[in-house]
Amino acid sequence: MFFPMQAQLLLVLQSFLLGVGLALFYDVLRALRWYFGYGRAKTAVCDGIFWLVLLAALFEFNIAFAAAQSRYFILAGAGGGAAVYFALVSGLVLAALRLLLDGAAFLCASAAAAVSWLSRAAHRLGLPEKIRLFAKKFGKPSSIFRGKGLK
Repeated sequence: MFFPMQAQLLLVLQSFLLGVGLALFYDVLRALRWYFGYGRAKTAVCDGIFWLVLLAALFEFNIAFAAAQSRYFILAGAGGGAAVYFALVSGLVLAALRLLLDGAAFLCASAAAAVSWLSRAAHRLGLPEKIRLFAKKFGKPSSIFRGKGLK
């Protein structure tokens, strides 16, 4: 199948964006590895996930946009997009992801502290025993249905 020059240029630009997206996905995995301090095994799993996603994305891109024809400029465009991303914005994105992970960890720690405080306050007020008695009271069969043969 013949692609006109405009279609090939569009294909190169789309593959450039594909490379940027894959590089962003790599940075997300890299930030997770940095934040959680993965060892060798978990790093290998993350790298395997990245390569599976990369291969699936390139395959799907080739099928959907390049009409299932091998176009080497697609690989060059994706590599160029990733190179430009890593050269220009990777550091900023990693810093933002680290801040985001720190914020999420702070929110989780704050929520855990709030739940712990509420649990201690409920025990001091005797709420678990009151709830148990309340549930026991409503757990009995209703007197409305006893005389009518319903249980």
